[in-house]
Amino acid sequence: MIPMRCQPDRGTVRLAEATPLFMVNRFLACVAFVCFMLGTAPVRAADGELPLVAAGGRTPYFAVIVWHDVVPAKELWFDTTLDTFKTQLAAIARGGYHVVTLEALRAHLEHGAPLPSKPLALTFDDNGHGIYENAFPLLQKYHYPATMFVHSNFVGTTTHGKRHTTWPQLLEMSRSGSMAIQSLTANHPPDLRLLSDADVIHELTLSRTSLEYHLGHKIYALVYPEDNYDTRLEALAAAHGYELAFI
Repeated sequence: MIPMRCQPDRGTVRLAEATPLFMVNRFLACVAFVCFMLGTAPVRAADGELPLVAAGGRTPYFAVIVWHDVVPAKELWFDTTLDTFKTQLAAIARGGYHVVTLEALRAHLEHGAPLPSKPLALTFDDNGHGIYENAFPLLQKYHYPATMFVHSNFVGTTTHGKRHTTWPQLLEMSRSGSMAIQSLTANHPPDLRLLSDADVIHELTLSRTSLEYHLGHKIYALVYPEDNYDTRLEALAAAHGYELAFI
């Protein structure tokens, strides 16, 4: 996580510093969430320099929330129960937050496109079956857009007792406009830093090309598995089609 890194009064702002997040417990206290936060991680340009953020992209604070699976009863420790998720969505509505797309965040950073007050982006990791079965209908009910980060080689499989959604389900969600799909690598290696350049590029490229082939839209955003990243990974991600990356 990279919370509260933006200081607009201290010279040039880089991408990593563009969208400061509330500390997790501070944000949870505001809306009574039990979930994690994603911090925006810098994706470096191919020449090793961080892209500059548009002048209008330095404020306001922008929170990005992440869930994993949403199920009636927990299957793994990081699952969110359906009742809890319903309470959380109701808290967002009650609190006057404005849920925006990841595209809106991208446009804000790159072009200074304006954002509404109290902006939030909602995201999901790991492609659990309950995201399609339970979270997706509720997001549609609230008219809340969200983004799911998918490890492409696990689509339609079961890992550690956890079922993952299928390509037809991902396509349905993607076409609905309620759930954008982006990358969580191909195989979710726990620490990309331990891989060779060639193996990292394979993970990034296979995931991006597979998702684009099956879903028919551009893949431009990445989550680094288990929050592990460094400047080498940033450069490789930027050089192989990714414009935003998260931890």
